[in-house]
Amino acid sequence: MLRHLDLFSGLGGFSLGLEATGGFETVAFCDIEKFSRKVLKKHWPDVKQYKDIKELTYEQIKEDTLAPIDIITGGYPCQPFSVAGSQRGEKDKRHLWPDMFRIVKECKPTWVIGENVSGHIKLGLDTVLQDLESEGYSVRAFSISASSVDANHQRERVWIMAYSECNYNFNKEQRVNGEEKEISREHREDNSTTRQSSRTS
Repeated sequence: MLRHLDLFSGLGGFSLGLEATGGFETVAFCDIEKFSRKVLKKHWPDVKQYKDIKELTYEQIKEDTLAPIDIITGGYPCQPFSVAGSQRGEKDKRHLWPDMFRIVKECKPTWVIGENVSGHIKLGLDTVLQDLESEGYSVRAFSISASSVDANHQRERVWIMAYSECNYNFNKEQRVNGEEKEISREHREDNSTTRQSSRTS
């Protein structure tokens, strides 16, 4: 089972989809909305919940014995990019991609999946792709509309898929006989240095 950290969880769409494959286990949610957390609690009563992504850290995740994390998902707030708003991008106080990226850097998951509105393509998407590539991820972005799956409206969305072979091998090393080993800070920092050297080459 791949261990899933669900950021900006909403009502659990990412978790529903991933768990339906039989290959994923959601180990924690993070959402600041009280109503969303109530719904998540009803359907996933035993899954850890965090409230504020700005306060969430890898150290907290490790302390709660939820590490390692294999996949992080997040539909980070669309207001900075939506054509329905002022499109202030990184200047918008609701711009929370940097916080999601911080957690990605700390947790070093093998996979990252992001989702946002189509306005993100012209405003901010390049930064997201560059950020992930700077951490050794191979990244692809896809634009998929609701009508492509037979809905009667467009509702175009951008999907970002990122994969790290290095992180896959690193996380695999943490599993011995099906049990999780604690990841030392030194090991994680050495791994990051190795990836940086590889990108430079």
